[in-house]
Amino acid sequence: MSGREFSGFDVNALTEAVSPPPFDALRSTARSRRHRSVAMVAAALVALAGLAVVPLVTEPDPAAPADPATTSDAQFSQFTLTGPNSGVDVRQDGCVVRFAYTGDGGRSWSDWDAARFEGARCAAGTAAGTAGSGTDFFVLGERSYLVTDSGLAQLSTDYGRTWRDADAAIVAVPAFPATARPVLCGFGCRPLLEPLAVDPSSGTVYRLTATAPSWRPLFSLYPAADGSIWATYQMGSVDGSTVARSADRGATWTSWEVGDDGNVITAAGLDNREGYVLTQSSDGAVRLLRTTDGAKTWTDTGADLPRQTWDLTVGSDGSLLAITTNGGTEPNELARLLVSRDDGRRFTVARDYGPVVGSVSVAPGYAWLFGRDDGSTGEPDHLIVTTDATTWTRFTLKP
Repeated sequence: MSGREFSGFDVNALTEAVSPPPFDALRSTARSRRHRSVAMVAAALVALAGLAVVPLVTEPDPAAPADPATTSDAQFSQFTLTGPNSGVDVRQDGCVVRFAYTGDGGRSWSDWDAARFEGARCAAGTAAGTAGSGTDFFVLGERSYLVTDSGLAQLSTDYGRTWRDADAAIVAVPAFPATARPVLCGFGCRPLLEPLAVDPSSGTVYRLTATAPSWRPLFSLYPAADGSIWATYQMGSVDGSTVARSADRGATWTSWEVGDDGNVITAAGLDNREGYVLTQSSDGAVRLLRTTDGAKTWTDTGADLPRQTWDLTVGSDGSLLAITTNGGTEPNELARLLVSRDDGRRFTVARDYGPVVGSVSVAPGYAWLFGRDDGSTGEPDHLIVTTDATTWTRFTLKP
């Protein structure tokens, strides 16, 4: 599915066809229970970070003026770490999306109404993510945000203050420029369908003109520290997945078909040769596969991983970090960080901490767990971040 093929592309029909796999349903449950969804896009120690966008089919309406917020039951928040001490917190209330920014580890934040978007096409009261309607969003970088208004994409490259037609604003290139960071996405990239990259100095967003390595929708994208890109493609209602790796910034890809016996949860790359894939079979069993030849061949590491293992990343020291649960029952179900220092053959518990939160809790070189200072299981008010499963730092979330 090429990023050039916009004419006649039915976004709504495709979205409706993509039914989530079982592990996605687990994440949706966690999100509705916790209301806080998290994704980390870029960090100073990571050479790259990555994303994708919904192709447009008609001209979008301009963003609505800053009127009082539309009220509805579709309320949740998402935090994106954009550097060691910087991040963007997003609150969505129906058709209104607000963005707040911090540059000091969460000690101070901009006002919620400093940057906002209200979907002119969005039907008030429609749940976020419903096929063909509603408003959705994705933080691409510190200053670049994407919002979809009933399937039509708008882009801001000035911290959410002004918005443009994303189709016209995103620059098409045969390969991502050296200064651009591919945007991380994980555990289903909806409403994003193709890889994008962002220049952090200007906020410019790039898409690839080359044909995608799979007919399936983009499911995850992981930028390795050496500049290689690892991506997975799958459609939840159809068995089988594609794993793809690019060593030339998206110009060409090496791909591998997982087969009909399971779906891919996520992929992570150490460099352009060594990478890992988490898969889940129809009976729920989780397997960790490893390649050392750039995604041409794969072997099972034999790791004994829990069925509720969702996120995988490579730490700063080359270790593998994975997020799961401690196997407790509500309200005692805590998030758990597992670590492997032997190429994924054996994982040990590094830490249990805070409530389980739906969505991605890792990024290249980083993993994090959520918590509340009062020890309750309500919406988290901070996260603790590690690069090696040994040392931890704290980041305060927007009140």
